[in-house]
This record gives sequence, structure tokens and C-alpha cells, in this order.
Amino acid sequence: MSTILELIDTKTATSVSNVSITNCFSVDYDAYKVILDTIDFASGDLKFRLMNASGVVSSSHYDDAVSLMRSYGVFGENQTVGGTEFGSIGFSDLSNKGGATVIDIYNPFSSSLYTAANWQNAGVSSIGTPVRKGLGLLRVAESHTGINFLSSATILNVRARVYGVKAT
Repeated sequence: MSTILELIDTKTATSVSNVSITNCFSVDYDAYKVILDTIDFASGDLKFRLMNASGVVSSSHYDDAVSLMRSYGVFGENQTVGGTEFGSIGFSDLSNKGGATVIDIYNPFSSSLYTAANWQNAGVSSIGTPVRKGLGLLRVAESHTGINFLSSATILNVRARVYGVKAT
């Protein structure tokens, strides 16, 4: 079985602390692929949260595990239980150098299932390339309609595309 990606929405932003793509999840798909092919900020980690009809879901129900694979040193691991966002989907400590992330999201629109996600990314660092692979579960069975990206640093440039995944 093969799959087809159907573009739902594209969002670009400059000089922001967070950016949202609203109304991108619907009953039409169970799986989504989110591609960030531009991520620039001076120094920090990019994270994401889901959104429902009321706005950003910031409750303490985000669980994730992220494997850090550094080209410049020791590998590491971050685990969070009961966090307020999914962690480290992009890192940079050099402005205007870029990075990229691919996120797969499962069942976000279902009001009877938890939403799961996995991601991988390559960032930019002055001492080498940081690569991350992560997976997460939002332990709230409610309908999510959008995604919000945030950072503790100013996001200088970001471009995100949301695709619905269809099996053929």
C-alpha cells in the first residue's frame, strides 16, 4: 500500500515567539505529516503544542521522549511526563543558518483517542549538527484542530506545511 500527501495549509512567519496553523486537522484524515523546511532563530529549542476549538492546549498531559544524536559529542536523551508541550523539534544557536523537521501526527481530530506524534530533525549549532528523534503522546482524548509552534527565543523565520496522509 502506498500513501499520498495532500497539502492542507502552509504558514510562514518572521520575528515571532510562536506561530499557529489553525483548522488543519479534520475528519478527512487520521494521519498528518508536518514539514518545517525553514527554522531560524538566534538560540533555542523549537517545541509544539496542539490546539482545540478553544485555542492552544497547554495542560500538563504531554509525554515525550527525545533522543539527541550530536555529531560533536555524547548522545543524550530527554524524557518528559506531564509536560505542557512536545519538546525539542528543532535547535539552533546560529541565526540565519536553518534547520528542518518532519513530524507525523496520528488521530488529532478524534475525540475518543489520544493524539500521538513522532518527529525527527536536524538543527544548527556552532559546534556541530544536533539531530533529534522523538515521540510523544498527548493524554487528552479530545478533538484537536491545529498546531502551535513555540520557542523561548524569537523565531526569526519559520515555514511549516501540513499534509493529510491518504492510503491508496
